[in-house]
Amino acid sequence: MEVYIVVKFYYQFSSCYYWKLVFSGILIMAVFLIGCSQKTGAPETSQMTSLTGTIVEIDDHGNAVTDLEIAPFTERGWKLGDTLEATFATGQKIEIKFVENYGDVPVGDYLGRFSTSTKQFKIAINMGNIAEALKLENPSKVVLQKVESSSTD
Repeated sequence: MEVYIVVKFYYQFSSCYYWKLVFSGILIMAVFLIGCSQKTGAPETSQMTSLTGTIVEIDDHGNAVTDLEIAPFTERGWKLGDTLEATFATGQKIEIKFVENYGDVPVGDYLGRFSTSTKQFKIAINMGNIAEALKLENPSKVVLQKVESSSTD
């Protein structure tokens, strides 16, 4: 009888130990795989942070009218007040303020805004002619990218 109890106890203990070991191994493997998948996820690419468009028209005031609409701006989380870098086909780079109205920036400053009538994004100089100033042509490419603010808190 004593041998039977010892064998039964040993069998139950070793069986339980085996399953604990298997479960622990599966748990460790799952944690490892989840950790690896988060580390190897695709990093944010420049395509996700930049936006490429075409200057499709130079209007009567010398503003560069693009084919860009609001949806890609909101998808990237860009909002009014953000500073954007505009890189033109000529290689020129300028910083523009994304605003609602021309008067939202001082006279002579670069800005970008959506036309209330056509809903197209315009790049302009407040009270100036950006096409003449930068020798912009229609059609030509423009790449926009948000400039991250460097706060010194």
